[in-house]
Amino acid sequence: MGKTRKGSAILCADVGTTSLKAALIDIGGGEKRLLAFSRETYQASGGAAGSAELWEAAFYRAVKVLRGLAPAASIEALCISGNGPTLVPLEGNALTGRALPPLHWFSPKLPAPPSGDGGARSLFLPYAAYFRQNEPQNYAKTDIFLSCQEWLSARLGAAPVTVLPTAYYRPYYYDEKQLAAFSLDSRKFPPFAPLGTFIGHVSTKAARLGGLVAGLPIVSGGPDFIMALLGSGAVEPGLVCDRAGSSEGINVCVKEAPPAAAVAAPPLRSLPHAVEGLWNVSVVLPESGSIFDRYRLETGQQDIPYEEMLKNMACAAAGEGAALHPVLQKIADGVRLALETLRKAGYPVSEMRHSGGQAKSRLWNSLKADVCGCTLLVPEIVDTELAGNAAAATFALGDSRSIAAACKKIVVIKTRYGRTA
Repeated sequence: MGKTRKGSAILCADVGTTSLKAALIDIGGGEKRLLAFSRETYQASGGAAGSAELWEAAFYRAVKVLRGLAPAASIEALCISGNGPTLVPLEGNALTGRALPPLHWFSPKLPAPPSGDGGARSLFLPYAAYFRQNEPQNYAKTDIFLSCQEWLSARLGAAPVTVLPTAYYRPYYYDEKQLAAFSLDSRKFPPFAPLGTFIGHVSTKAARLGGLVAGLPIVSGGPDFIMALLGSGAVEPGLVCDRAGSSEGINVCVKEAPPAAAVAAPPLRSLPHAVEGLWNVSVVLPESGSIFDRYRLETGQQDIPYEEMLKNMACAAAGEGAALHPVLQKIADGVRLALETLRKAGYPVSEMRHSGGQAKSRLWNSLKADVCGCTLLVPEIVDTELAGNAAAATFALGDSRSIAAACKKIVVIKTRYGRTA
């Protein structure tokens, strides 16, 4: 039996590279799922290269904003996701210890050693290995490595754990064999906890600092990629999530792992899905939205709102037989090529659940759907990492039989663009 009631909400946060997003998401049957939203940029020179404490400060600022926007919401649990495979080397215990500078996902990393058995290689251990080799004194001081969301959860009162999305993900994190191959001390890596389980409660100190209730349950959240898949609602074979921001990933949920030959070379990638037993086949477009951002900067239009600039670009290229603006055409061509790659591999896509920053533009959604010949479904909560967090917490609270079932309650498609069939 679940314990949620009218007005119940989940406090969700996502630790991004340059900012933290947070939301209060209704799970009590209200008309709107998204009750309040906040984005807090890390307030320090260097932004993403700053200390982990910036994430904590941004979280507390976000909570204050959310409480002001939705004071009547009854918060039932907290769940945090974060950019992976970022790691925080921690000196001392998780609650009060000193966080050393984070090993960000964009940091240099050593090549992975031969796996020996032809299996998958860890996405995380190369960063720790680089750290050990290049900062041996700090490595020696490190008592434990935590992902960014695990560190922030621990600062708030959770147990220090590594959150494993599904059992299939074990090889992509770490095991004794891979730790030995990288010459890493296994004692520095915490035990695994399943996604969507209770890992602790908000401490008295954190409650005082954040205006929260001491004892609030903390639910295990995973990497942003995993939580975004869940929060898009693409949790059944054949459903597709197009997560589009500065970069873009088109992710197809499939029933079985694809043949090795199909994903032997880029641009196709395959990883286990966020739902146990399913798989994800994807094409990643590393620039996508950043192409638009560069154009904006190069033309001195960085202060013009995105939607206004898109409208100007569309109008400039308007007219019978006129081509799409070259910048928009380049982005759209990348998406079309990705869809063609998926089709040739046996994964045709006719509609996608569009999420991320790009999905916030109605004009771009319409243009993209038309140019790519694909229906775009935009959910109410386009920052789908947050929706995924809400689903994980809903499952933990006992209101759904599985995280996938919880996603179906949380995810509401708000708008359709392009073809209807």
